[in-house]
Amino acid sequence: MDIWLGGVIIRRNLKYMPIIGIMVLFSLTFMVCASPFGAFGENIDSQNSLLLEDNNNNIVKASAASKTIDKNAKSTVKSSNKKTVKTVVKTTKMSPYQYKLMVSTIKKHKKAKGVKPNSYFWKSKNLYLTKKTYSDAINRYNKWVKKYKKAPNYVNIFNAVKYKVVSESEAKKATKSLPLAGKLSGKSGLDKLQKYMNKYLNHVNGGPSTFAGVVKSKVGDCWGLAEWAAKQLKSNGYKVRIVQGASSYAWNHRWVQVKVSGKWVNFESSLVTKKYGSKHYSKTCAKANSIVRTL
Repeated sequence: MDIWLGGVIIRRNLKYMPIIGIMVLFSLTFMVCASPFGAFGENIDSQNSLLLEDNNNNIVKASAASKTIDKNAKSTVKSSNKKTVKTVVKTTKMSPYQYKLMVSTIKKHKKAKGVKPNSYFWKSKNLYLTKKTYSDAINRYNKWVKKYKKAPNYVNIFNAVKYKVVSESEAKKATKSLPLAGKLSGKSGLDKLQKYMNKYLNHVNGGPSTFAGVVKSKVGDCWGLAEWAAKQLKSNGYKVRIVQGASSYAWNHRWVQVKVSGKWVNFESSLVTKKYGSKHYSKTCAKANSIVRTL
């Protein structure tokens, strides 16, 4: 029997069988690899490899995008959880240099816009001065110069505003402990404080004697109510002090004195409550004989 293999006729012979077997195996392997099916299979593998690479790249990109989205989402949540708290700084001093800078800035704005700005930002103090506030300062400065023929060593600035960005939890905590922060001003502020205390707080003998205790329980003794009222006023920029004196109830009765228009005014933090008939804040039951603390 003759066998055709690669263009060569080989006679069937036992001694040639191993060689023939190797040649047949080699030929079949070559045919399979060179066939369209073999090439197609290789293309499929290559395509799969490319697809896998693309998919992996997409996954990486998607992961990166997810991280970016997550980061942005967290950033959005974080920024949405921020609150701006307003605080009124009752009195602060402005140096002659800062005063001249303020006047110069206001004049430039008026020249460019035709009107004075609604507010002035005092950068070094991070304070905002309303038009009413800076106009008052300028008027007082001019009166001083006219009277004394020289510039003052400083200018008092009243009711400047400071804005502070805090977390929502901090804002809630601040709102809970200082519900009147940034809401009181002048004598009218004392009326508002009296009404608030009369509505939401009360005096209790043996009640909490600390600020934190009053915040938590909404009641307190004279010490606690005086501390609470003083901190509300302080948060609005008032100059405040807690005083003590002997009353018919106790030898160490405490209340608040607050400076308004240059004068110390009594604020009786206990007598404004319902327990004592909701009396006016200026009515006291004792005469101050010592200053416990100035805030």
